[in-house]
Amino acid sequence: MRHGSPSTEAPKRVSRAQRTKEVQADISAAALKLLGTKGVDGLALTKIASEAGMSNGPLYGRYDSPEDVALELWEGPIRDRFHLLLDEATRFALGDAPEPSEWLLAEMTHPSAESLAVVETLAVARRYPMLAESVRTEVESALGKIRPESPTIAFSAIYPWVTLPLGAIIYSGMLPSNSPPWSEALRLGRQAAIEATGPEFAGSPPEPIELSLPIPDSGDLGLDQFVTAVMNVVARVGYEKTTAQRVARAAGHSFSSAYTHVGSKDELMTFAITAMIDQIIMTGDLSFLGLTGEARFRAMIALELGLVSDKNRALRQLRAESLIAARHHDDLGDALRTRFTESIAHIQASDIEGTGTNHPALTFWHAARAHGIASVLLSMNTPSLDDVDWTPFGTMVNEFTRLTATSKDGLHR
Repeated sequence: MRHGSPSTEAPKRVSRAQRTKEVQADISAAALKLLGTKGVDGLALTKIASEAGMSNGPLYGRYDSPEDVALELWEGPIRDRFHLLLDEATRFALGDAPEPSEWLLAEMTHPSAESLAVVETLAVARRYPMLAESVRTEVESALGKIRPESPTIAFSAIYPWVTLPLGAIIYSGMLPSNSPPWSEALRLGRQAAIEATGPEFAGSPPEPIELSLPIPDSGDLGLDQFVTAVMNVVARVGYEKTTAQRVARAAGHSFSSAYTHVGSKDELMTFAITAMIDQIIMTGDLSFLGLTGEARFRAMIALELGLVSDKNRALRQLRAESLIAARHHDDLGDALRTRFTESIAHIQASDIEGTGTNHPALTFWHAARAHGIASVLLSMNTPSLDDVDWTPFGTMVNEFTRLTATSKDGLHR
């Protein structure tokens, strides 16, 4: 018997193909994490390399730009997640399950990196030509599937509940505390959609409401000019690419003069977000006060037409870019949460019959906010919503309002 040092097992050799596959998996995982947390603007190749714990070489050998990375992710796991979210919502909206799936509710309240990447991509795809083309194809495919699958329910009545998860995913990070009762909203929304009809109007159909960019009114003319300039620039190129030079050109002043009013670009953006949220509350809530019957019905449809109308594209872009920026910047997110907190408190104080997160009026309010976000995201990526008959939507909203008003008494029909 031969004595000596025990033999050691030789290390397994990894083939070049296997190593290449592993490197690509590390890159994709790092890029997905950055996309979900920092957005498409955070996909700098150097940042992906750092996140993946590797040198820049493998990234520059595979991609020419962040758009290449975003497109690859979209045409892989992100596109699949987009369709899964809408398919799960459609399955509940057109089925008879007593509650939405636990998976769907979890993604709406505590979204995964893949789901966050979906909304991040939808929000800014228009800025990247190749990505925009691919996203448009998938959005039109997803919306097209809803129509034949619901022969007895009008598309415009079921559409808000199928697309609601997209709005809820962004909205989840904007709330001050507890998540909205999404299960209650989806269940009541399904019932309302089933009962919705599309009555004809006595006169001509409503025209889309015109939603121009918010007009700041701080009392400081110079500040208002810079806030307006920030809105215009952000609507065009996004928050991260909104430079001092671009704002100065849009304002018609040197940017140095802005510092007599504010301390930073973020502060200007906070003013812009506050004005935007005030406009959302005004158009989505206060504009309906005192309206009844057909006047309210027509106003709701005019607002829905306005949300998807191309004439309001600049406003949609501002809303999408602002919401995304608020996800990435704490001070902007705090400004949004403050405004939402004030609105929620106002709703709770206005109805002495109910309070808390399951307040019926809040169920409707949260659903309306999330629906508005989803419509903004989708209408920026397809013109297919322009020719939709929204009259069933109007009756569905009326029915949903009635159901939320009775739900706290246990009248779940």
